Amino acid sequence: MAHPFRMAIVGCGRISGAHAVAAIASPSIELAALVDPVEQRARSLAERVGASPLIATSIRELHGRVDGVVIATPNHTHADLACECLAAGFHTLIEKPLAASVVDGERILRLASDTQRVVAVGYVTRFRENVQFMADLLRHGYFGEVRRFAYQFGSRGGWAPLSAYNLDRRLTGGGVLVVTGTHFIDRMLDWFGYPDELELADDSLGGPEANAVATFRFRRGGMPLSGVARFSKSVALDAGVVLDTARGMVVLADRPDASVVVRPHETPGLETVVRPRLEGPPLVRTTEFGRQLEDFVRACRGGVPVVSGEQGLLSLRLIEALYARRRPLSEDWYAVAALQGSPA
Repeated sequence: MAHPFRMAIVGCGRISGAHAVAAIASPSIELAALVDPVEQRARSLAERVGASPLIATSIRELHGRVDGVVIATPNHTHADLACECLAAGFHTLIEKPLAASVVDGERILRLASDTQRVVAVGYVTRFRENVQFMADLLRHGYFGEVRRFAYQFGSRGGWAPLSAYNLDRRLTGGGVLVVTGTHFIDRMLDWFGYPDELELADDSLGGPEANAVATFRFRRGGMPLSGVARFSKSVALDAGVVLDTARGMVVLADRPDASVVVRPHETPGLETVVRPRLEGPPLVRTTEFGRQLEDFVRACRGGVPVVSGEQGLLSLRLIEALYARRRPLSEDWYAVAALQGSPA
């Protein structure tokens, strides 16, 4: 039996708690260290999750103590921290996005190649069972031709007031498109590949945008596909994706417990729930964060991560391409979005 994978979490802010809980719950992982320049923040996290790891204030203290790290720090710090970890010989899982720019993402991947270390990117929604099931259905052509899709995700409240980090575009790499929209972009790339044409409308006036609408067009062997995705930090929107397919309208709400629903075109008043057939004993249930960490450990021991560094870089390329083509968002979008509510 393999020895537990010794894992460190670098950055002990809000998202780190989910990683710490998942690491503790895994029989194949030892939460070996928590790293934060503010020592008390790391100690507080250890107390909250009931663990006794090494408490460190720098990556230099990890040498010889860990096999891999999770970087859970602000976007603009990802590249330097990841390169320090890779140079030290640690496999590295980086919270999304891979970096704040394509240039920084390329720097990470070059060093990963030079050091022969795994880089994975924390697009955790890819590890939801329903998202993986939808991906399998699409790959096997279960719905037939996919013609269009629409996605939305929105919440009220704007940016958290406790830190100026989210208000500085240089630090985040963008606004709502990077903070929340990047999860769907990752899933879209996995489902449909890279679009041939794209556009973005947002409400940025030099700072991070709070609302954005992205449009995509794909040319796939004579079967065109178009899509729209809208993201908001000021309007509450029922989150989910709708696909217009040969089989009917396919709906998947953006939550871990949602089912894949098909509404046939010829009988729109009816719907069918599609679910995988379970055979054998019930599976042990784990969280999406747990599945992500287990996948990372498997990759470090000789596999390929579900969301590789190369895939993370592709997401960065698409985000930068969208920002390069941005135009001002129509001011009446807020009223339209509030009226439309659900993507279905």
